[in-house]
Amino acid sequence: MLVFGGLAVQTIDAQPMRRCSTEKRVRGVTFTGSPRFSTTALAAAIVTTGPSFATRVLHVGAFACVDSLEIRRDALRLSVLHRQAGWFLASVVPTITKSDGGVRVHFAVTAGPLATIDTIRVSGLPLPAEGAARFDAPLRELEGGRFDRVRVDSAITEVLFRLRDAGYARSGRPANAIVIDSAAATASMTLTFAVGRRMDIGALSITVQHLDSLRPRIDSADVLRLIRLRTGQHFSASAILNAQRALYRTEAFRLVLIDTEPAILLANDSTLDLKIGVAEASVRNVRVGLGWATQDCIRTQARVVDRGFLGVGRRLELSARASKIGIGTPTAFAPSLCSGALRADPFSAKLNYYVGAALSNAALLGRALAPRLTIYSERRGEPFAYLRETTVGSLLEVSGQLGRRTSWTSGFQYENGRTTTDPLVSCTRFAQCRPEEYLLSTFGRGLGLLSTSVSYDRSNDVTNPSRGERLRAEVRAGQTFSELVSSLRFYRTTTEAASYVRLLGGVLAARVQAARAFAPGAELVDGSPLIPQQERLFAGGQNSVRGFQQNLLGPLIYQVSSVTATTTGAGIPIVVVDSAATYRAVPRGGTALLVANLEWRRPVPWLVQQLQVATFVDLGNVWEGGAEPFRWANLRATPGVGLRLSTPVGPFRVDVGYSPYGPRSGRALYFTKADASGGTGTIQCASPGNAVSVSPGDPGDIFSCPATYRPQSARGVLSRLVFHFGLGQAF
Repeated sequence: MLVFGGLAVQTIDAQPMRRCSTEKRVRGVTFTGSPRFSTTALAAAIVTTGPSFATRVLHVGAFACVDSLEIRRDALRLSVLHRQAGWFLASVVPTITKSDGGVRVHFAVTAGPLATIDTIRVSGLPLPAEGAARFDAPLRELEGGRFDRVRVDSAITEVLFRLRDAGYARSGRPANAIVIDSAAATASMTLTFAVGRRMDIGALSITVQHLDSLRPRIDSADVLRLIRLRTGQHFSASAILNAQRALYRTEAFRLVLIDTEPAILLANDSTLDLKIGVAEASVRNVRVGLGWATQDCIRTQARVVDRGFLGVGRRLELSARASKIGIGTPTAFAPSLCSGALRADPFSAKLNYYVGAALSNAALLGRALAPRLTIYSERRGEPFAYLRETTVGSLLEVSGQLGRRTSWTSGFQYENGRTTTDPLVSCTRFAQCRPEEYLLSTFGRGLGLLSTSVSYDRSNDVTNPSRGERLRAEVRAGQTFSELVSSLRFYRTTTEAASYVRLLGGVLAARVQAARAFAPGAELVDGSPLIPQQERLFAGGQNSVRGFQQNLLGPLIYQVSSVTATTTGAGIPIVVVDSAATYRAVPRGGTALLVANLEWRRPVPWLVQQLQVATFVDLGNVWEGGAEPFRWANLRATPGVGLRLSTPVGPFRVDVGYSPYGPRSGRALYFTKADASGGTGTIQCASPGNAVSVSPGDPGDIFSCPATYRPQSARGVLSRLVFHFGLGQAF
């Protein structure tokens, strides 16, 4: 029987590089035999390092020098790392071999048997409140699993948090004894807790450090109002954390410390005094930015924030943004700087902008609710889909927490403006095929929306997660008006789930998105309910199915450049797209969406320390939920590869998606021109095999136009590649 005491692994700082003779240079460091840890994790646990790509190939920087004593220490560090993870007899043998221009270091890991937790005996814990989980529940979950000291420590920390959250503020780490049966490879643990009495909050002592002692902006009454802690209430670790978050959320403080007052406890003491120290932050700042993106071309933004507007806890933000600079009128001075997809998008022909003012408060009627009111005006285009122009809009939101990781937001939004769709969409969705009729299909005198969303985030990083889960659900209900219908009610639901796990030295990320749009009682047009274009669903693009350009996955309509006049066998005059015609694809959108993404990304520190490589497969489609049944065969899967470069504002991402599919079949429509007699022109069906009359006196029904036009597939692999650039991970 072996008895182990506590053991901790510390973070190791890399050995400083120094010049040394050629035969002492470390040309490489390798590992074998580890049953759990990746090469990256093993390399991070030791001091001896191999050369980077820049040093090895470009001769930039210095090689590490071999140090036999440090190498033996590294072997011990790796042994401790594995023993902490459950391989209690792990050993590591280092080997130094000569090579061209230096030496190579190899660490051979012999893991030995893996210990599992047989039993955990816990004493000293109080009974939980009625209906609450047992305090030792996190520890019980470890029984039968791998004897991982980090997991055990995390479970003990969770038990202590539950105790302190229930009022046992003086709970300390338990006395423990761990016995490992080397023959059976099992571990037994005995933990003895000393929790003390259940405590109430006593006196509150508040100290404020001012930026300018001659002009203090915050006093102790402001702090007391925001933290919602009072003398006499039960002590709760969650309440303390929420108080600290509430103060930080105002952004009026650069430092917040909440601690217990040191005191000599008597046997019957049941109160605990708190000391609260805060330091003022600068409440006003101005930020400006300039950038470039594939979907925005040149973009700029400016923001002015006052975090003490009309008192502490109230925040006023003035924002202005502009995009499509360089291609959008009146700033179309450099269209060549913009992506080819953006130059082909009719909704990027105007400058996009946003101007708004937002007023928020840290609390609502003394409750932990954060209201926010935003007034704005904007013009924004969704590539190839629509252009939304809002003369004036308002958004009233209230958000709150349902737990440590769960938040919710509810709001009401009203906009006065209009949504412009592509004439092809107007014709096939609303049967408005003449210019004067097309104007009628513009939704927008008023738009009202009610929305509620719930989010659960258990990931370990906001911008670059490597483990955990994220869940999100949203429900929207709205009403709008247009010249076509006096009023229209619609609904949309969206759900999303993502998971991140470590695999093969990298991170395996998976996500599923599903959405559905409804308009009960609305008129059906070509089998689809009449829904504003901005509320329809679109897929494809840098954060969706990356083998397609933005929004171009799903039903498409084609505008062709030239046609040939002919007649059917029945003598009906028609036009058909000719073989030399060029085309423009326009997304129709849908009322049902399903998208799934699977991505594996791994760092490559031997190349560049901040670089990650990624490989992915995206799957999804958009369709008309009421008119088309779901079929697995209709989903489109596109593989791809990418690079991620870590920056202070998040990973800069380059993705290349590959689409193995040819162009999708759709309706081919032709725009006629105005004639000398004053005719305004119209839109005609030009699909192969159509029988839609183009006679001015008896035009055919555009909805009878078949979706039989399929553009010629491009030849070569390069023509099937789609490039995306972005900031932040795809999901």
